[in-house]
Amino acid sequence: MLGYVTTSTETSENTAVTIPDPASRGRSGWRAAAVLAAVAAGAVAAVIALDAGGAIQLEAIPGLSAADPAVTWAAGLLKYAYDLLMLASVGCTVAAAIFLPGRAEDRSRLSAQAWRWLRIGSVATGLWALVALVRVPVEYANTFALGFDDLTLSGAWSYLTQADQGTSLGATAALALAAAVVAARSFKVSWAAAAAAAAIGAALPPIFTGHSAANGNHQIAVDGLIIHVVAACFWAGGLLALFIARADPAVAVRRYSAAAAFAYPAVGASGLIVFGANVDFSDLWTSDYGRIALAKAALLAVGGLIGWAHRRRTIPAVNAGDRRAFWRLAAVELAVMAVAFGLAASLSVTPPPSGELPDPNAAFLGFATPGPITFSSLMLDWYPAVLVCTAAAFGVGFYIAGVVRLRRRGDAWPWIRTAMWIAGWAVVVLVTSTGLGKYGLVLFSAHMVQHMALNMLAPVFLVLGAPVTLALRAIRPRRSGGPREWLLAFVHSRFARLVSHPVVALVIYLTSLYIMYFTGIFEWAMNSHFGHLLMTGHFLASGSLFFWIVLGPDPKPRQLSYPAKVLLYFVSIVFHAVFGLALMMGTGLIAETWYTGLAVPWVGDLLADQRTGGGIAWAFGEIPSLIIIAVLIGQWTRADEREGRRLDRMAERASASGHPEDDPHEVYNAYLASLDQERR
Repeated sequence: MLGYVTTSTETSENTAVTIPDPASRGRSGWRAAAVLAAVAAGAVAAVIALDAGGAIQLEAIPGLSAADPAVTWAAGLLKYAYDLLMLASVGCTVAAAIFLPGRAEDRSRLSAQAWRWLRIGSVATGLWALVALVRVPVEYANTFALGFDDLTLSGAWSYLTQADQGTSLGATAALALAAAVVAARSFKVSWAAAAAAAAIGAALPPIFTGHSAANGNHQIAVDGLIIHVVAACFWAGGLLALFIARADPAVAVRRYSAAAAFAYPAVGASGLIVFGANVDFSDLWTSDYGRIALAKAALLAVGGLIGWAHRRRTIPAVNAGDRRAFWRLAAVELAVMAVAFGLAASLSVTPPPSGELPDPNAAFLGFATPGPITFSSLMLDWYPAVLVCTAAAFGVGFYIAGVVRLRRRGDAWPWIRTAMWIAGWAVVVLVTSTGLGKYGLVLFSAHMVQHMALNMLAPVFLVLGAPVTLALRAIRPRRSGGPREWLLAFVHSRFARLVSHPVVALVIYLTSLYIMYFTGIFEWAMNSHFGHLLMTGHFLASGSLFFWIVLGPDPKPRQLSYPAKVLLYFVSIVFHAVFGLALMMGTGLIAETWYTGLAVPWVGDLLADQRTGGGIAWAFGEIPSLIIIAVLIGQWTRADEREGRRLDRMAERASASGHPEDDPHEVYNAYLASLDQERR
């Protein structure tokens, strides 16, 4: 890992692209050999871990077919190849998108080195899609204890289309193939970013169907694994991209350094979360699974030490134009990473120590069935939503860092905006990670409190925090392009202009209510952790989009008049009320299979609870409405005062210059006089 670098600034457009290294081509063969050696070291580690961990030492169970060791070997080694291609794909496409600025004459077009990264990423992503498809029949055989001779095309197709594990690999292959096509045809930074986003998305589906998704704490484990995989791809894949670069991208080293400063601790912390959710701490020493995980953690610590050495020794050398020390240390670090990925591949086919679930519902909920609702159970019985809490920590942390930067240079920032931003994230964390998060999966009424808070309350606070304005003021502009320029490009993009259209935003905000609950989508989201995350994110995003248009002080592509904003908000209130009434008067149970399948003993009439949820949806808007109307009136009043002061200044300038015809008051009086003459 490269530590965060603050000693250099991106001021030269020449160094913003590359620092030429005439000897780099001559050393490309050595670097290719180093990469192959790292891959081989990881493969050896995978083989040793598979053997020592007992993954291929399979015992026949009476009445069941014995698994074929060759299939288990193939599953573990294919997972290793899959992981390496995944990190190469994500690393190279991300490097092309953000590690280097565009060409000096046209920042929207890829530089030569970024273009090479993207082409390498395209090849790696295509191979990744192929390996994902090859894994389908192998995983099918491994799951059902079949030998390779017993495989059939119809069986593999059934596994691909009907089994969760097969479907996830198919989704990865489809997304990776799309990313490969985009990367192969791209010459612009924006399309490189699209390829990187597709590659990151392709890494996610199998996470929801592996070991972590099958235990009693699967919500925590899966959330932690998402962070673990994405951060590892940034850390290891980014280093690989820098290592294979033909020229010395000084700016890329600095940008990767900043990303790795967050990725490395994220890998370590999320790894601990995943292990803690899967097995007991004592299993570190008493189980094969724990010992392999412990070895992987030790390699992570070694990687951290190498990253510290990068920061102290090799980054200054890179900034001076000498890359040899970086190559040598990076080669060792890549070998350490490859071994860690080899161990991770063996973990994927090594069953964790099994524990007895506390009750049958734990397999569906991810936790033991909660008892009847009390104040203490709501407030004190926390079950953290790891992704949400991580997003909140980063959001608040970056916001406060921006405020501190403004204060240090003598600029003011309203404290009320900081309070609003923190309050918004506090609401998000409270409704997803306290006892309410548990009861939201058991009771429709509790879920509706979550929905309304995420859709109508938290977004109001978040948009009033004006995060875009703060970012534009706090982040330093760069001629070579950077986060500030990317943010501005997004605000002025066609996509932002489309979704910020009042009708589009209103439709997104309102139709999700009816489509979510009056189709089968809600039940799917309750049964799937991926669906539940998607539902939570949609509630927060659609509400933030709508209130950004109605209330947000941040810059936006379209500006609405205040009467139009008031009208837009009252239309939304009407549709929310109709939705609540529809639930209160409904006679059919929404997500009936989910709620009846849980069979929580203390829950009585499910339909009555659903009607209570309808009442919550109907009445919840009262508190946000008071805040929203007060803010709108205040904004409207201040806008009129600013306009009045502007007109007064124009009148003063017109009087001082001896041109009263430039006075807007006189112009308006003349207009009224002309209307009076026309009536006569």
